[in-house]
Amino acid sequence: MNSPIELRKVIWGAVLSLLWVFTFLFINGNLVIDWTGTGNNLTPLKPLVIFVGLLVIFFFNLFYRSSAETTKLNWTVTLTMVWMSMILFFPFRTDKAGGAMGFFALIGGLAVVVLWVRFFSDEIFTSRS
Repeated sequence: MNSPIELRKVIWGAVLSLLWVFTFLFINGNLVIDWTGTGNNLTPLKPLVIFVGLLVIFFFNLFYRSSAETTKLNWTVTLTMVWMSMILFFPFRTDKAGGAMGFFALIGGLAVVVLWVRFFSDEIFTSRS
């Protein structure tokens, strides 16, 4: 990373990822949006906020101008934060899909390790422009 603007992208990406993880933790699953006011057209709030948050993170990485290495680093930070929060907060033993989620947690951990090894290697060069 060559300029503080690129460091700013990684920091804001980490903040957005943390806010996205908070939507999983702190929004009640029983809340709904009543679009018409009659109770006929209900939308669950939690999946909607999760989807909108994911779109915000995606478009932030897409439209915030920086080098390709900074964008890859930001996606790696996002994946690491999501993986760590899944490891810490998902009820593997009490949920009926705990075994499958445990498998995906292991695969996600492997992806996190491979990506961070790439960034800690000394062979990454960015072009100065």
